[in-house]
Amino acid sequence: MVGVCGAVQVRLSSPRPPQEQDRETTTVVSSWTLPAYVASMRSYSIMMATGDDLFIVQPRVAEALGIRDNDTVQVEFTEIGEVVTIPHVKISDNISSDVLIHDLGSLNLAESISMGRHGEKIKFYSGKVLFSPPQNMWAGMRMFKKQGHASLYFDGANDHNPQGHAGYGFAIVQEPSKVSLIHGYGYEGQGKTSNEMEYTGLLEGLIWATRLDLVRLSVYGDSELVIRQMTGQYKVKESHLRCLHSKVKALLEQHSDLVVEFHHIPREENKVADMLAQMAIDTRQNVTGCTWPNINRLMSV
Repeated sequence: MVGVCGAVQVRLSSPRPPQEQDRETTTVVSSWTLPAYVASMRSYSIMMATGDDLFIVQPRVAEALGIRDNDTVQVEFTEIGEVVTIPHVKISDNISSDVLIHDLGSLNLAESISMGRHGEKIKFYSGKVLFSPPQNMWAGMRMFKKQGHASLYFDGANDHNPQGHAGYGFAIVQEPSKVSLIHGYGYEGQGKTSNEMEYTGLLEGLIWATRLDLVRLSVYGDSELVIRQMTGQYKVKESHLRCLHSKVKALLEQHSDLVVEFHHIPREENKVADMLAQMAIDTRQNVTGCTWPNINRLMSV
């Protein structure tokens, strides 16, 4: 696979903080820090898939932040602390990343761009310089043959189940080396049960795991209920879990070539995901991070 530059960590801020929500929009969190695919220059291959939209956000991210079509959204490039406002956001699932900024030149954000062997250097008009390394997840020449095995650990929590503050966490590691690939946590407000959060952590982890070129994924969770429901040993009786269960099944059906195995483990073997879920509740923030050197090695030919 030939990677392209564009792996940039950003923080999207809600245009409607939780305390200012209205009848049309419910904002769960005030910001979400996550990887974005940021194209420095116009790409016709991206335009063929997305059209002329310069700033696109996945629906689930927009929903958490209370973002609507055509909103103006504040974006921070977290590595250098550069904060910009980008107008006319488009909400669409027609992108392979969670956030697509295409492109910095057309948005009049970059003063200059220099390309090198190890990535791009983007100079903003403020004088700050951002390094954009290659990434193999969202663009470039895809592999002719998938490879690799990874494990996904997930967890969910509610500090006063079911009425308290709720959050989820997940961690994806490569096998057998156990090196970190992706981790994340998210706050889901109040009134969501711990079982709902378990499913949300599983779903969010699977969204990212299926973006890797894997042939096998081992899934580990300490919720016997969720694991047994996913393997078909238990029925999904609760109405509030059926929708989440269906979303997980639908995502797996879209990736039927991926071998997925579910394993129930004790809580003490799920400490990382548990810590991340608790961090979501404590900070009331959403954060997703990728370890790009490890991901690129996994996905390279």
